[in-house]
Amino acid sequence: MTDFYTEIFINAPREKVWKAFVTPNQFFMAFYGANIQSSFNIGERIEYAGLYEGKETVHIYGDILEYKEGELLAYTDHPGPMYKENHAELISRVKVSFEEMGSATRLCLTNDQFSKDNPMAAEAKQWYLILSNLKTWVETGQLMQLGH
Repeated sequence: MTDFYTEIFINAPREKVWKAFVTPNQFFMAFYGANIQSSFNIGERIEYAGLYEGKETVHIYGDILEYKEGELLAYTDHPGPMYKENHAELISRVKVSFEEMGSATRLCLTNDQFSKDNPMAAEAKQWYLILSNLKTWVETGQLMQLGH
């Protein structure tokens, strides 16, 4: 499987970018209609869950692998049950680091360690859209209006 790596520079302090990424009812609520749920303790569950067609659903879930507040979040990544019947078998790793660069933040994201025949590897490029929208949201308070 192909590993995915990208980095983005956000014109905001690291603490603001971190909070937007990991705090419930922040960015992912606005973008996915999903809410991050986790204790962030190593080995415990992380979920991005929210309403889909009027029903509560888990979009992504996994287990926390690494966590250093304000600096690093790594977790296993499975698509939610509504996306793939064999969701439990489809696994990868997401690792996100946050580095202060003066008044800006360098966010690096790796999505790798894809299980064999994991179709989500081809969808990892969606991180570009997610992170571009995160950058816009943190810097302006607005989401991009992409229109499909």
